[in-house]
Amino acid sequence: MQTKSMTGNPPAKIGKPMEAFVLEKATLRHCQLQLEGFDKPVAGIEYKGEYYSFFRFLTTWDEAEKIANRLKGTCVITPVKKGWVIWAYEY
Repeated sequence: MQTKSMTGNPPAKIGKPMEAFVLEKATLRHCQLQLEGFDKPVAGIEYKGEYYSFFRFLTTWDEAEKIANRLKGTCVITPVKKGWVIWAYEY
């Protein structure tokens, strides 16, 4: 299990062009995060020393972009074989 103090700036804010918050698999590392209020660890990714937890899987880019733009915080999106995954920044 990995936990880390979340400091610094996340890589992108919602509302920027797609390229600003879509990450390629080679630029990140998958991990498990133990979050407060959860009994079990959740799926997560690490990108440039910052951590993101799994938020939602969507099958189309339009759905992913719509949800990502509604989030008030920051997130990143990764492509997967059957769609897109939104990851929420862990402060």
